[in-house]
Amino acid sequence: MVTRIVLVEEAEIQADRTMVSLPSARRMMKATLIGTIDADTFRQGISSFPVLDSPVLLASKDDLDTVFGPISLEDATSGDPTLPGYCITVGESTIVRGRPVRIDPDAFFGKHAAILGSTGSGKSCTIASILQSIHKQPKVNRTTCVILDTNGEYRSAFTQTSDSSAQPGKGPANFLYIPSDPSNPIERLTIPYWFMDSEDYIRLFRAREGLQAPVLLRGLRLAKSQVSGDVDVQTELEILRIACEQILAVTLNTSPTQQWALPSNIRKLCDDGLRYSNEFPDARDRLSRFCGEDVLPRFEEALRTIREIARQAESRRENGDDQGLGVTRIQQIRRELDPIIDILVKSEDPISDVSISVDQPVYFQRNRFLEESLRTAMREQAESGNPGRIRDACGPMLLRIRRFFEDPRFGFIFNQYANVENGLATFLRDILGLGASPNASETLTKEEEVPKSHLPFYDRQRDEAKPSDVVIIDLSLLAAEVLENVTAIIGRLILEFLQRLGEHGGDKDRGSLPVVLVLEEAQNYIQQQRSGDEESISKVVFERIAREGRKYGLSLVVASQRPSELSKTVLSQCNSFVVHRLQNPEDLRYFKEIVPGIYGPMLDQIPALAPQTALILGECVPAPVLAKIREARPIPRSRDPLFYQYWTQSDSPVVPVEEVCAKWEGKNQSLNHTPSESNQDKGI
Repeated sequence: MVTRIVLVEEAEIQADRTMVSLPSARRMMKATLIGTIDADTFRQGISSFPVLDSPVLLASKDDLDTVFGPISLEDATSGDPTLPGYCITVGESTIVRGRPVRIDPDAFFGKHAAILGSTGSGKSCTIASILQSIHKQPKVNRTTCVILDTNGEYRSAFTQTSDSSAQPGKGPANFLYIPSDPSNPIERLTIPYWFMDSEDYIRLFRAREGLQAPVLLRGLRLAKSQVSGDVDVQTELEILRIACEQILAVTLNTSPTQQWALPSNIRKLCDDGLRYSNEFPDARDRLSRFCGEDVLPRFEEALRTIREIARQAESRRENGDDQGLGVTRIQQIRRELDPIIDILVKSEDPISDVSISVDQPVYFQRNRFLEESLRTAMREQAESGNPGRIRDACGPMLLRIRRFFEDPRFGFIFNQYANVENGLATFLRDILGLGASPNASETLTKEEEVPKSHLPFYDRQRDEAKPSDVVIIDLSLLAAEVLENVTAIIGRLILEFLQRLGEHGGDKDRGSLPVVLVLEEAQNYIQQQRSGDEESISKVVFERIAREGRKYGLSLVVASQRPSELSKTVLSQCNSFVVHRLQNPEDLRYFKEIVPGIYGPMLDQIPALAPQTALILGECVPAPVLAKIREARPIPRSRDPLFYQYWTQSDSPVVPVEEVCAKWEGKNQSLNHTPSESNQDKGI
């Protein structure tokens, strides 16, 4: 590939210095070697370099056909869907006019791709153009593509227009748009809070390690167990074991200055343990039901005996005996505790293999979680610590939880939603554009129990939604502080569903549902971690997808205007690049570090690329190529504002300030909808 042409002036040195010679021009061309033609086959990479004085030839049509494929699409495709080859037209070569540039869809999507460029260079149009080009293929019947649209640009790119060349019933007309606008409750994005896992809750509520995180996770477990009917006997047994071990720990204290305090410390621990049965009657019933009637009574009887031993030691101290417990009493205490600990260790939870995990997307009542489960978890934690310290430590976390529950900006997650049948399945069908299940009318909760607009994705499934090739999730009106969490939840649910799909059906189902996940403006939620900053949960999720997603059929298309701010792990896993104009020196340096050095001379052209022009590198093309990207029709809503046209208009435009602000302030009637009392009684 020719990367530079220069004209160099050289003056000839004459032996006779009495003569004056004019400078002569020397034309120099610099080229980067990108591959080798062997017979009728082209491959990237150089195995043998040309020697000095080798002739330089113009590429013939046959040479170009060998490198880039035939001009005719029919001649370029094999007809075998397992070997598509370079069949998706994305543009035209800027060097060889009329020469189409095509990509291999399996290579482009199968190993992740990155579309990079400064603002206004054409990234959104490139993404839309590639997807539109796929849908215009006569053999393409369906795709599964999810776009996380942080700027609200892509809806217009997939709306059918009168001049669209897409086939009837295909292409741009076949898409699902999910807005984040709170004033559109009938269609808006809804992610019920119980779809989150433990890491989502910890990050969102900023629960610190030590006391807050254990209390939060225990509260979630209790809330999910109460609704599902699950029992948590192992946790109850653990609490009793800890109480016994704390008493044993006191008896092991050999410090001479502490011996006088041992009896009172043991008596206090016994009092705390004996209160457990009265304060947690549900725990008492569970232990009796699943571990036998005598476990808790024997535990309490042992603690009463130990308390009496400690009381006797205190009485002797009051009578002038300062020996503390003494060896004999310590042995008596241990004889009481050893068989109890043995019973607790050997007790088995008969249904522990099916007990509820905090990470399972199991429904629980939001208000009960806050008012009952978290308080119970704090009381349980107080059994082994200072109650006042625990309340003080968990207070800020409880305030944050209340704020999320009460703030209408986060209602799309934390509203008190109803417990519906197949809620997770309908959400995944909706978000992946799979359409309604064949027997949706029979398996989904009826409108009489859960009214319309309560869960928009559920309504679409009850209305027997048709499959969608492209699902656009508009995140442009989402609160900035939950953007990372929302993108992480969507990415994690899709990945874990595809993983479980493979486990469910074995090798034949693994990767059987290829999904393309487009991350628009990815630097906003998968940033490279800086020193001192907390690692974002979305970065963790998408780095996991970048490493593991390909095995399960989940592909990332990462679009960003600041590659230097992107996660290095995510970008390094991309095998194909479409690079528009990049002008920031830091971004250019960063990108040059992650691609092979042989492309260095080509990358020097990136700052001067025209809009809608890109350098395409990687496995998706037979050779690196500078291409004019085909125009998207329709185009995304990302065109530059026309300042001068606005300035020169004779009539002042009408700006609907009041209407926009009314929706912003929540004065729209649809935002003030309050469920009826009967629905509130049902938890709706």
